[in-house]
Amino acid sequence: MLRSMEKIWARATGHLMGNTDDERPDVPILTLREARVALYLKTFWILIHIITCVFIIANIIRHW
Repeated sequence: MLRSMEKIWARATGHLMGNTDDERPDVPILTLREARVALYLKTFWILIHIITCVFIIANIIRHW
Protein backbone atom coordinates (compact mmCIF):
# COMPACT_ATOMS: atom_id res chain seq x y z
CA MET A 1 0.00 0.00 0.00
CA LEU A 2 2.77 2.45 0.93
CA ARG A 3 4.69 1.77 -2.28
CA SER A 4 1.62 2.39 -4.44
CA MET A 5 0.89 5.66 -2.62
CA GLU A 6 4.55 6.62 -3.06
CA LYS A 7 4.26 5.94 -6.79
CA ILE A 8 1.03 7.94 -7.11
CA TRP A 9 2.59 10.89 -5.26
CA ALA A 10 5.71 10.66 -7.42
CA ARG A 11 3.65 10.87 -10.59
CA ALA A 12 1.48 13.66 -9.17
CA THR A 13 4.56 15.79 -8.50
CA GLY A 14 5.97 15.08 -11.95
CA HIS A 15 8.73 12.80 -10.68
CA LEU A 16 9.28 9.67 -12.78
CA MET A 17 10.01 6.58 -10.73
CA GLY A 18 9.90 2.96 -11.85
CA ASN A 19 9.36 -0.28 -9.95
CA THR A 20 12.97 -1.45 -10.14
CA ASP A 21 16.42 -0.12 -10.91
CA ASP A 22 16.29 -1.85 -14.32
CA GLU A 23 13.49 0.30 -15.71
CA ARG A 24 14.74 3.13 -17.89
CA PRO A 25 12.78 6.41 -17.51
CA ASP A 26 13.13 9.31 -19.94
CA VAL A 27 15.09 11.36 -17.40
CA PRO A 28 18.70 10.77 -16.37
CA ILE A 29 18.99 7.35 -14.81
CA LEU A 30 18.70 7.20 -11.02
CA THR A 31 18.68 4.14 -8.84
CA LEU A 32 15.42 3.42 -7.07
CA ARG A 33 16.95 4.64 -3.78
CA GLU A 34 18.12 7.91 -5.37
CA ALA A 35 14.68 8.40 -6.94
CA ARG A 36 13.04 7.97 -3.54
CA VAL A 37 15.42 10.46 -1.92
CA ALA A 38 14.70 12.96 -4.70
CA LEU A 39 10.96 12.41 -4.24
CA TYR A 40 11.21 13.02 -0.48
CA LEU A 41 13.22 16.21 -1.04
CA LYS A 42 10.64 17.43 -3.56
CA THR A 43 7.85 16.61 -1.08
CA PHE A 44 9.67 18.57 1.65
CA TRP A 45 10.03 21.52 -0.74
CA ILE A 46 6.30 21.45 -1.58
CA LEU A 47 5.39 21.31 2.13
CA ILE A 48 7.57 24.35 2.82
CA HIS A 49 5.67 26.28 0.12
CA ILE A 50 2.29 25.24 1.53
CA ILE A 51 3.25 26.13 5.10
CA THR A 52 4.60 29.51 3.97
CA CYS A 53 1.35 30.24 2.12
CA VAL A 54 -0.71 29.34 5.18
CA PHE A 55 1.32 31.73 7.36
CA ILE A 56 1.01 34.53 4.81
CA ILE A 57 -2.76 34.05 4.54
CA ALA A 58 -3.11 33.87 8.34
CA ASN A 59 -1.14 37.11 8.71
CA ILE A 60 -3.33 38.86 6.14
CA ILE A 61 -6.51 37.70 7.89
CA ARG A 62 -5.14 38.70 11.32
CA HIS A 63 -4.25 42.24 10.23
CA TRP A 64 -7.30 42.83 8.08
